[in-house]
Amino acid sequence: MANWTSRQVGAYVVVTVPTSERWRQNCYVVQHKISGEQAIIDPGNAADSIAEVVLHHGGQLRHILLTHAHHDHVGAVAELRRRFDIPCYLHAQDARLLRHAPLYAFRFAGERIEPAEGVCTFDPELGLRLGDAPIGMIHTPGHTAGSVCYVFPGIAFTGDTLMYRRVGRQDLPGGDPTLLSQSIGRALDLLENESVLFPGHGRSWTVAEARLWWRNGAELLSAREDGTGRIDTSN
Repeated sequence: MANWTSRQVGAYVVVTVPTSERWRQNCYVVQHKISGEQAIIDPGNAADSIAEVVLHHGGQLRHILLTHAHHDHVGAVAELRRRFDIPCYLHAQDARLLRHAPLYAFRFAGERIEPAEGVCTFDPELGLRLGDAPIGMIHTPGHTAGSVCYVFPGIAFTGDTLMYRRVGRQDLPGGDPTLLSQSIGRALDLLENESVLFPGHGRSWTVAEARLWWRNGAELLSAREDGTGRIDTSN
């Protein structure tokens, strides 16, 4: 399992599993150390690798959580639900996008993914727990209408809303640059300075680092795609 990396943050271990060379997408397996309970976040592909991580760390797998419904984040949902018999959760405003994910995967990437059926939708509250703490949720529309950040004590999984010195694309279905800007600002205001942000693509960073970058003039409207499915705002 040389492709995955592990990091402990407070009471949690976060394992990053890269699921695609092309999209450089991060799936996460997060485990509450005391209870052993686990959740999978954004299984974009590589179901075998993700399952191997789950089984290697042991404990009880409770949920699959989707930050949004783009095909590179949902491709392994059906297979993992079948293997582990667990529910999957998605914000209701991305339900239509999830239904179309196999079509988009084939049309734009030439890839075939299995439809993710029976996914539970929520709006406005998630209402789940992992171990002894609730799983927080911040609705962050802008990359897609139903994009969310999942919040654990000291940790936030930001999907494609906010990555390391980059923001998500706004030119795809459900994208809106004004909403994305508002969402990022609101999320950074709500999160604690020392919390670690785990994005859908690229490396992790802290809320303090993200706030400094954001307040020093990141411009969404002039952002341009860097060829990896992300947006480069450095120029």
